[in-house]
Formats: sequence, structure tokens, C-alpha cells
Amino acid sequence: MAKSRRGSVVEQSSHKKHPELPELAPVRVLVAGEVIVDRYLFGDVARISPEAPIPVLRVTRREEKPGNAGFVMANLRALGAKVSALSVVGSDADGRLLREVFRGLGIDTRSLLVDPERPTIVKERLLGSVQAAHRATQQLLRVDEEDNRPLTPALERRALSELKRQLARVDGVLVSDIDKGILTPRMLREIIDRARHRKIPVVIDPKLTEDFSIYRGATAITPNRYETEMATGMRLNDRDAWRAAGAHLVEKLGLEACLITLDRDGMYLAERGGAGTYVPTAPREVYDVTGAGDVVLSTFGLFAIAGLGYPSAARLANLAASIEVTRLGTEVISREDLARALAPSRDGYERKIVSREDLKAALARERRAGRRIAFTNGCFDVLHAGHVQLLSFARAQADALVVGLNSDRSVRTIKGDGRPVYSATERARILAAMEPVDYVVVFDEPRAEKIVRAVKPDVLVKGEDYRDKVVDGRDFVESYGGHVVLAPILHGHSTTETIEKLLKSRSAAGASK
Repeated sequence: MAKSRRGSVVEQSSHKKHPELPELAPVRVLVAGEVIVDRYLFGDVARISPEAPIPVLRVTRREEKPGNAGFVMANLRALGAKVSALSVVGSDADGRLLREVFRGLGIDTRSLLVDPERPTIVKERLLGSVQAAHRATQQLLRVDEEDNRPLTPALERRALSELKRQLARVDGVLVSDIDKGILTPRMLREIIDRARHRKIPVVIDPKLTEDFSIYRGATAITPNRYETEMATGMRLNDRDAWRAAGAHLVEKLGLEACLITLDRDGMYLAERGGAGTYVPTAPREVYDVTGAGDVVLSTFGLFAIAGLGYPSAARLANLAASIEVTRLGTEVISREDLARALAPSRDGYERKIVSREDLKAALARERRAGRRIAFTNGCFDVLHAGHVQLLSFARAQADALVVGLNSDRSVRTIKGDGRPVYSATERARILAAMEPVDYVVVFDEPRAEKIVRAVKPDVLVKGEDYRDKVVDGRDFVESYGGHVVLAPILHGHSTTETIEKLLKSRSAAGASK
């Protein structure tokens, strides 16, 4: 066990072949810095404006999330921490939105101050599908609303008073500095000095500046490659340079640790006393780097505050960031995300087999990327050519295909005793190995209505033999503008016919003996 400065306990398993996510005792974290509204406008681009040579975005969906220090707080909550906010918002609708979101997440907002003279910071991103078939989504434009003037002396005094009150009850502080006027030099100095006096950690994600001396005395910092190059004057081209830059910052700033994030090269951790750890990047397809730095701060900072060694905290932060960059926009990384990533890996195709809860999260990511979802369902017992044709047809209707698979119990209810021939586990593995299939989810009800509602597909696919039958979920899918499509049937191929052929073949083989 490792103990933190405040007595939180982290349990580590050293005898397991695969590492496990440490269990945290309750940890309370103060997050200081600029909170913003990350707003996303999704839509289709089908034409160029007649007014100027620019695309016309027809907005179909809007999302609003907390960003920067707000995103750090949301991540901490998803990782199990108790969180307090020290920041400033405007007395506007966006400020009210952030306060409401934070309260919904269980974040203490008593130190989230309101400045009537300052607008809430908003970053609005316009994202459009590049093809009418929604094959990909890309960012077209970002619009920022902000006032980066330093806090007024009166508001700074109020913030310092809140800082003093909060430090009496937290186990550590995370600072997200994006240089928008809230973290004044005096605020930063008071945060670091008061935390050191109380012997609690301060971990800082620094701003882009040539002078990191404003962070002197912090416990740790998490600069990226470019920020480190600017602050040290060193080119970070190889491991020797990473080591030299990290050691320089640790020594110059009196840090315990410096975690340098190196994008495609992973991370390098320098510690007081000369220890260094290289953490290679986890190989994943990079979709969007937005929010990766905030994920590193929240994950590394939390586990460091809780008492986990810096190298182990860095590895967890690297894993969390590798998950974040596969997702569009900012999306919190939960304890469950990390636990799944740390679990023994399954064969690639078996990863397609998901629980209903995991499927919900996966489909949310698909939709944020502008992808359309097709769904089909059935027993899929003794796979045959007709099934293959159905799956290929269904996948061609959208960008991702979810297959709902009847459980063994529900197959017996539908087909009678003696079925299924193969268990749900075997049937799911066979389906997952099929190229057209993206997700397989097992459901226990004889009817598919509930699973259709859970998936909420853009296209519901059934065989043409359902033309004069009730299609479970049809009314629901059509209620929100989805479509029901009937797939052509490959006659002479069905599970019942296949089983009958096998039995006849076996009978004939027995008679010939």
C-alpha cells in the first residue's frame, strides 16, 4: 500500500499478471483555473454559400460541455474524486449553464465566483460531415468568446479568500492555466505557497510561456512538448533531450516531478533525485486530440494526490490520454474506461461483443463522429449464407452495424426445446468475427422492442419475410425519423433447413454403414 500526504490509501496488486486499477480512498481535490463552455454544432455540408466561397453548415445537433478546468473537474468526478471549483464565470446564460452542469455532477460550486463585467469563456466548434453519406466529420471553424484581462483587485481578493477556505478541507490542488486572466501571478503564488504550508500537493498544467518561474514550488507540472521547448529553449527531439529538459525544470522550479507529454512519442517523467521514466504511447487511431492535456492533468494529478507513485500515475495518465484521442471532442474518461483498458486483452473481433451499457457509450461516440447506426437482430443459430447476405446488406445501410443476439433462454422460448444448437457465447463470437458486424449485444427478451429502443438506430433492418409481419421497434424508429428496411431473402437457406439437411445427411450416413 502507498499512503498519501493526507492519508488516502491506494491499494496496488503486485502478484497479478495483469495490472489492476488502484482503489482510492475518498480524495477531495480543488481545481483552480479557467472554466469554459465547449460548444459543438454538428451538421451536414451539402453546398457552398453563394455569398462567399465557404461551406454552408446545416446544423442538426448541438452539444455543450464544460471545458479546460471544467473538463478536469468532470474527469475527476468520473474517476471517483470529490471536487471543488475555484474559478470565475460571467453573469450570463453560459455561466448559469456551467453552474448547473457542475451541480449536476456533484461538484462544489461555492467558490465559483461571478464577474458581471466578464463574459463566460466559450469555445464554439462547427463540425460538418464531409460527405452526404456521413462518412466522416471534420472541424470547419472554431469561434472563441473571452475576455483575458486579469481579475480586478476586488475579485482577486474574493478568490483568495475562497482559496484559503477551500485549502483547509482538500487533499490536493490541480491547476489548469490557459492564460485567460483568472490565474493572476498573485493567485498562482498564493495557491502554491499555501498548499506547501499545508503539505498538500499542487499539480499544474502550465500555460504557453517562456517563463515557468511563476510555477516555482509546485509539486509537479504537466507541460506538453511545445510548452517545454518554449520554457527551456531545448529542442525535444530524442530521449536525451527529454531527460535534460525534465531534469532542468525539476531543479530550476523545485518540483518533485515533471511529466512532459510528447504526443506521438508518449510521455517522459522526470523526478527529483534524477529518476526518469519513459512511458511509450499506447498504439491507437488518433481521431481528435482535444482535451488530452486535461485528461492527463486529472488522471496523473488525482493518483499522485492519492499517493500512487509518480511513474504509476504517469502510466495511467498515458492510458487515459490514449483513450481520449480516439474520441471526437472532449469526453470524460471514467474508472470503468481505465479498468477495461487495463483488463487482459481479448482477440480483436471479441472486442465487438459488448454489454448494453458499453454499447450505449460506444454508440454515443459513433454519433458524435457523425456516423449512422444500423441494427438487425435474431437468433443466428447455425450461421448460413442467408445470414451472411443479411449482415452484408444491413451494414451497407449505414456506417456501423449493431447485431442484437437472442440469449439462449429467449431462443428456447421462440424456437422450442433443442434450440439453440450453439450457446449465445459461441454465436456471439461467430458474429463478431464477421467483417460487416461492428457490435454484438445479447438480449434476453423474446421480442426485440427493448433492445431497439436502447440502440435507437437510424436504420432498422429485417428480412423481407417480415413484409406482412410486425417488426419489433418499427413505430419507435419511425417516430424520430429513422427507417425500416427489409433485406432480400436468399431462398433455400434458413437455420431450420440447414439443421434438417444435417440430420438427413447423418441419417443417410448411418444407413450406409
